[in-house]
Amino acid sequence: MTPNTTLYDEVPYPSAIYSQTHPDRLATMATLFGMRPARVEHCRVLELGCGDGTNLITMAFGLPESDFVGLDLAQRQIAHGNATVDQLGLKNIALHAMDLLRAPSELGRFDFIVAHGLYSWVPVEVRDKILAICSEHLTENGVAYVSYNTYPGNHFRDLVRGMMRYHSAHFREPAEQVRQARALLKFLAESKEEPDLYHQILERELERSVKYVDAGFFHDDLSSINHPVYFHEFIAHAAFHGLQYLSEADVVGMKENKYKPQVAAALSELGSSDIVTREQYLDFLRCRAFRQTLLCRSRTPLDHTIKPERIHGLHAAAEIRPISAEPDVRSRSAELFQGPKGAELESDRPIVKTALLLLGIAWPHSVRFPELLTRVRTHLGYDSETPGSDAADDEEELGNALLQAHAAGCVQFHAHVPTFVTTVSERPVSSPLARLQLQQDNVVSTLHHTTLRIDDVLGRHLLMLLDGTRDRAMLLKDLGKFVISGGTTISHEGKPVRDIEEILRCLADGLEEKLVSLARSAVLIA
Repeated sequence: MTPNTTLYDEVPYPSAIYSQTHPDRLATMATLFGMRPARVEHCRVLELGCGDGTNLITMAFGLPESDFVGLDLAQRQIAHGNATVDQLGLKNIALHAMDLLRAPSELGRFDFIVAHGLYSWVPVEVRDKILAICSEHLTENGVAYVSYNTYPGNHFRDLVRGMMRYHSAHFREPAEQVRQARALLKFLAESKEEPDLYHQILERELERSVKYVDAGFFHDDLSSINHPVYFHEFIAHAAFHGLQYLSEADVVGMKENKYKPQVAAALSELGSSDIVTREQYLDFLRCRAFRQTLLCRSRTPLDHTIKPERIHGLHAAAEIRPISAEPDVRSRSAELFQGPKGAELESDRPIVKTALLLLGIAWPHSVRFPELLTRVRTHLGYDSETPGSDAADDEEELGNALLQAHAAGCVQFHAHVPTFVTTVSERPVSSPLARLQLQQDNVVSTLHHTTLRIDDVLGRHLLMLLDGTRDRAMLLKDLGKFVISGGTTISHEGKPVRDIEEILRCLADGLEEKLVSLARSAVLIA
C-alpha cells in the first residue's frame, strides 16, 4: 500500500444496496413510533463510510429533489463513485474522501444519517466520532441509522476469529489469507467423527463464512478491529451524545419469537416502560449477533406502543398471494396467504382477506391506507346500509391487521412512493442506473431500493436494449442478432436452436413475459 491508500483501497469492500438504510424506511419507522420526520422527497442524507457510494447513489437517483453527501476514507472507492455520479449526470450528491475525525462542522444538518458496517470495525475514537456527528448534524426530527456487532451472539464469532487471524497472519496476500482462514475453520470443524458442542459451533461458523464474498469476509472477520458490544452499552454510548433508542431498522428483527409462557410474561412486564432493558433481554434470548439500530435526539417525544392511526398517512404494499386459486374473501372461512421468504398469514376476516388480496394484485405498487380501506369496502360491497359493517370499525380492524402483518414481515409500510411503471409501453425504458450497473455486474438496483440479480445473458442484454428507442419488432431483431453472433444460445426441447426463423419465434414467445417481469421488478421508467 502507498501512504495515501488503505486496506479498503487495496481490497475494496463489496458494493451493495441496503434497503433498510433508505430514507423511506427510516421515515416510516419514525412515523410508527410517534415522530414527524422530514418528507423523504425533500430531505438531506449523510452516509458515513459510504465506500464507492453505490447505496447512496441509488437513493440520489430515485430522489432527485433530495440532497446526499457521502464520506469515506478510501480514495479509490470515492473516485470510482464520483465517476458513476458523473456518468449518470446526478447533481444532488457529493462524495468525499475524508477521515471522519476531520469531518468539518460545515457539513450542515441532515434529516437522515447512515453508518452501516462501520461502528464495530473502527478505533474507539472513530466510534465516538460517529455518534458525535449524529448528535451534531441531525435535525430536530432527524433519524440516525447505525449497525454494529452485538453480544452475546458474537462470542461465538470471536471464538473462531482469533484462530483464523492467528493462522492467516502467516500469509501475505489478502486472497490467500481468506483461503487459509476458511481452510483452518474447515479443518477444525471436521476434526471429530462425532462432533461435540464445540465442533457444532465451528460447523455453524464455517457455513456462515463460505456464504461471504471474499472481500467482505476479509474486512469483517479478519480485520484487526472488530468490536462487538452489548446493546445496552451501545445505547449508553448514544445517550452520552444526547441520542436515544428509536427502534430497529428491520421490523422483522424486532418481532418476538415464541417463548415459554413464563418467559413471555416476563417480557410483557417490561412492556414499553423500559424498552432498552427489554431489547437487551431479547438479545440474550436470541443470542443476537448484529443490530441495525435507529437513533433520534434524546428530547424527541416517542411512543413505543404502535397505534393503528399512525399508518393512516402511510402507504401499504405486499408481495403476497393467496394459496387458493379462488380465495373466498366474503365468508368467515380461513384463507392462507404466502409472502416473501416463506412468510405466511392466515385470516378468516373478510376485511383482512380482501386487503391482502388487493395488495397482492397491486404489487409492486403501494396503496395509501385510506384508499386501501375504500377499495376493500367497495370490493366487499359494503356501504352505510350494510348490516354489521361500520366504516370506523372497518378502519380500526384493517389498521390493526396491517400492523400485525407488518410485524410478521408480510406487509410493508412506506412514507414515499417511488416512480416506476408496471405497464410495459410500446418503447419500454429501463432505469439508466440499472443499465450502467449491468456493464460491470449482473446485479442491478431497482427503484424500490432493492437489488435484482439477472443471471441469464439474454435477460441482461434485453435490459441494456431498453433505452426507449426500440419497439417490440426492433427488440426482437436486435436480440436475434445477439444470439446469431454467438452472444448466447437458445434451446428448444433440450436442443440448441440454429435456424434464424426458429430463433426469432422462440424469442417472440418469451419477450413479453420477460418485459412484464422486469416491470414488476421496478426497473422500468416512463
